[in-house]
Amino acid sequence: MEIERLLNCTNCGAVLTASTDQIINCAYCGTVYHQKLQTNNTLSSTETATEDTQREPESAENGKASEAFQSDNYVPDRQNRSLGANIIIIASVIIIITIAIVKKMGQDQAPRSNTLTIDTVMRFGRTQPTKLTDMEQSSLEKLSTLDIDQTLFNKLYKNADVSGLSSGIQETNVIDNKSIFGKPISGLYIDIYYSDAGYSIYFGSQHLSKNPLELQGLTFIINDEHLQYQPNFSADTLQHLTNDYSHEMIYGIDVLMLLKLATADKVAIHFMGKNGQDQIILPKDQQDALKRQLQIYKGLLLGYAK
Repeated sequence: MEIERLLNCTNCGAVLTASTDQIINCAYCGTVYHQKLQTNNTLSSTETATEDTQREPESAENGKASEAFQSDNYVPDRQNRSLGANIIIIASVIIIITIAIVKKMGQDQAPRSNTLTIDTVMRFGRTQPTKLTDMEQSSLEKLSTLDIDQTLFNKLYKNADVSGLSSGIQETNVIDNKSIFGKPISGLYIDIYYSDAGYSIYFGSQHLSKNPLELQGLTFIINDEHLQYQPNFSADTLQHLTNDYSHEMIYGIDVLMLLKLATADKVAIHFMGKNGQDQIILPKDQQDALKRQLQIYKGLLLGYAK
């Protein structure tokens, strides 16, 4: 095929001349061009001349495509690692929830829910009331015969079960470590709650039986003295037994009743209910627990935790 027209060099713009062996040389810059016959499926001589210059960007694009293909191959690995991490997180959450449920089932009552353990170092760092209310001052006077000093208070407080309530105002709950709460034992216990708003003492009773008594009141027999106590009662189950229980704030003259229960030589508890009655002798370990809680309560009123 003969060249019918001259072409310009794509590199320097010089005029190209054809040779008989279908090779075109640029006389100015030396670029070599190969002349090919044109068909419907072939490039023109001009397109052929620019073919080499087009190969570079195509190669670069092919390189990027190859790189992208290789990157896609790593997606499953990243997904697998992400899936593994998510499984570990979900398993951890399930374990934490399970522990919380088991702990709550072990207690099986409401008054002490939503609590968290307070570190011993932080126990005395809580805000304390600066002045006692009239009710608190009255309670302190009724506990005048109960012995407590700073050293004994620190010892008793350290050995108690101290928790912080996680809802409402910042409040601390003090429970004796021998408390019968949550245990299948009939008897009495005392809880203490305090915050910057004041000090509160709660008195609890519980009666365990196969059938509910539907309690209406208690009678405490101390020597020849009979003390009547009629709180609001509720009922639930505890280790397959019916638990009739009460848990109410104590103030006024009833603080003196608690002191008598904690210090008497012998106390009989008479449980009176719609479905029957029962009577037990208050065990000595429960009496000692009541006394320890009253001593801590008095120490708080005296400001020993400040």
